[in-house]
Amino acid sequence: MDSNVTIKIDNVSKTYKIYNNPQDRLMQSLLRGKRQYYKEFKALKHISFEVRKGETVGIIGRNGSGKSTLLQIIAGTLQATEGTVKVYGRVAALLELGSGFNPDFTGRENVFLNGAILGISKEEMSKRFDDIVSFADIGDYIDQPVKTYSSGMYVRLAFAVAISVEPDILIVDEALAVGDGRFQLKCFERIKTMKEAGTTILLVTHDLQSIRQFCDECLLFDKGVLLDQGKPNDIVNKYTKILFSSPDSELLEHNELSEDTAGFQGANAIDNDQRIADAKEYRYGNGQGSINYVDITDLEGNSLEILTTCDEVRISMEVTSSKEVLKPIYAITIKSVKGLEVYGTNTYFQNMPFEVLKPNQPIHIEFKHKMSLAPGTYFISFGFVELINDEIVPLDRRYDAKEIKILPQGTDRSFGIANLNSQISVNYLLKTEMKK
Repeated sequence: MDSNVTIKIDNVSKTYKIYNNPQDRLMQSLLRGKRQYYKEFKALKHISFEVRKGETVGIIGRNGSGKSTLLQIIAGTLQATEGTVKVYGRVAALLELGSGFNPDFTGRENVFLNGAILGISKEEMSKRFDDIVSFADIGDYIDQPVKTYSSGMYVRLAFAVAISVEPDILIVDEALAVGDGRFQLKCFERIKTMKEAGTTILLVTHDLQSIRQFCDECLLFDKGVLLDQGKPNDIVNKYTKILFSSPDSELLEHNELSEDTAGFQGANAIDNDQRIADAKEYRYGNGQGSINYVDITDLEGNSLEILTTCDEVRISMEVTSSKEVLKPIYAITIKSVKGLEVYGTNTYFQNMPFEVLKPNQPIHIEFKHKMSLAPGTYFISFGFVELINDEIVPLDRRYDAKEIKILPQGTDRSFGIANLNSQISVNYLLKTEMKK
């Protein structure tokens, strides 16, 4: 057994018995083996994977795909029907809202209850209590029954307790979706700190940006089956296809290489980290439209692959359709090499009027931008969709179709994703001029 493996799932299945009525349940208990009075629902089907120490693994899939069931099994609150589950280390889990707390107990009492469940003494939890209350920031409600809490207050306390026990494995199942924006930011900052400290993290969320930004690995579930696992950007692209494509949609894969990452803005930013990303172009649609050509050029029309921060460029595509498209929408998205969506827009968001696209009529669409981005590698995706009865129908989408590399401007140095062209002034003040 690899000592770096913290979670090992081997051929795990979970089957529920579904009874039409209470009488069937009674008959099944009385006539065991003679007749089956229930139907089987397989929530998980022969799942196998490993998670290594310090990894942050995102788990995505549509509602009902088995994500929460899997996390409950890993957390030990649910038993698998088949297979083996091995978990090494202390687990803290934020599962569905309401789990883990007694609604009639106060917040204070629930803090100590959760500590006891995790094997932490009351004395030890008392030492951590002030930090828990400070992070949760729910004031006097700490001494009120949690059944009086709003969902946001509940999450605040649950997360504060989970991180206070210094777990080896942190499990978060959509719980942070109900918190306010400022608290979510605080939580993700703490998650990043825990990740850097070597905590293994399992994250279930519908926020695909968080998956791309925080995760090292991603698992894709559908109807109880582990469809695929791999790099977050690749798996998110496949999941997006499942969400938006019709049964006759086609997925095309083109292997590409990319290097570097957006981040530190300095003269050596491009050379500092020549990492090769396993990037791919994903293309799908219903086959009734086609993005035939895409390009990035300067204002004179020269194609670009390398440019300087704050350069003005034209991002263009040429499309055709085999049918009449009454309400076409043309879109682009710019992502960092880590999959973070830096910018995206489309003709609909820009309030441009719909112009009917006739069958087989080629059309050229152009987006003009000032690329105020940090030095690094970026990918540009293109979309051609139709709006029908307020529903988006993908005709052709080309994810990560173009790669560009942005170089620093002169000797400017900064950090982050954007280049805001700061102008800094420093002036001496008299004491009488100081603002109090």
